[in-house]
Amino acid sequence: MKGRARILIAAMAALFSCAAAADEAAPALKGHVTLSRHHTTNVLDSPLARADWYTLLRGALEETVTHDHGATRFMAHVDLRRHDLYAIEDDAALALAAETTLRVSETLELRGTLSLRLVEEGDEMAVADTFIGIRTRRVVPAVQLQAGWKLSPDTTLVVEAAAARDMPGLTRFEAGLLPDTRLEPVRERLRLAATLTRSAGALSYGMMAGTGFTRAHAVGDLPRLDIHDHTVKALAQLTLPEGPTLAAAAGLQMLALPAASFREIRPTWEIAAQVPLAGRLSLRGSFKGAYDMASNDDPVAVWMRRLEFVAGYRLHPALTVGAGVFSQRRDFLGVGTAEKSRGAYGEAVWQAHEKLALTLRLDATRTTLLPFGIERRGLDAHLAVKTEL
Repeated sequence: MKGRARILIAAMAALFSCAAAADEAAPALKGHVTLSRHHTTNVLDSPLARADWYTLLRGALEETVTHDHGATRFMAHVDLRRHDLYAIEDDAALALAAETTLRVSETLELRGTLSLRLVEEGDEMAVADTFIGIRTRRVVPAVQLQAGWKLSPDTTLVVEAAAARDMPGLTRFEAGLLPDTRLEPVRERLRLAATLTRSAGALSYGMMAGTGFTRAHAVGDLPRLDIHDHTVKALAQLTLPEGPTLAAAAGLQMLALPAASFREIRPTWEIAAQVPLAGRLSLRGSFKGAYDMASNDDPVAVWMRRLEFVAGYRLHPALTVGAGVFSQRRDFLGVGTAEKSRGAYGEAVWQAHEKLALTLRLDATRTTLLPFGIERRGLDAHLAVKTEL
């Protein structure tokens, strides 16, 4: 426990010292650090619940450098999770990114982003009634390019292309019980999309079309999979002067695996509304259905539907309370199973200072694995301290 505490303190000190050093040369540097203490009744997220405490440290730094034709942002994000009892669940992640925006002309703007994520993820593997800890390191470099054209004062076309390579390493087993093994495939993801929007006062509307390609390399008994996905949908957003916002999107998605002669088309939709009431009360809701092509929980894809409602109320200029509920279903197309989840949360946020906030939050979730009827329940309580740098 002492070793973990030293790691957390050292990481926080490094973030603060970096911010202070950079602040002398670049006053525009921004950042934040959040340190939270959690208690969960189901640390392994399994039917056999085990309670544990864990500490979560998150920190981010961002600096923007302006130049003649635009600006460049440099970003860094650190995420550390350390458990008191079940160290097999410890995680660590570092994300670095640089984003450059160039205004080529009055009607054309270009943006390029380079990013790198380094992750070490702890998990467990169930063997009968026991669990064996496993640990996997992952490197994810990515690049994204965007071009925005102003075709007319009210019409904009945005074209974007993105590529990422997800490279998990060999999985290491607790105490060397089994030799290091590759359990996850290397994945390459490519995406190309175009969005055309037009504004008419408070209303904006348009169309989006996109195509994606995912290649999951062979691993173990799983052969190489080439997955194609295509999306076309209509978009609309209404923003009223009083503050209410309504956004909606609807269309079709097609998923295809040419080698397996598999193809299916499903609807995709997203509805989101945000309504401020009486100055202190705000309501927000959303309902979404789509393929989740970024998930690694299934070798092919995940078909996800999620309904969510959130309410917030400002009791005092420095004190806000909120609550939310959600219902979600995820179908794992390659494995042939599904997961149904429901949950609720309540929180209180105290803005103790302009740059210091305290959050007390309680989450309750219940997840059922279908068609087996295996149920997992969890209750997580945490106290977080967030400071702006």
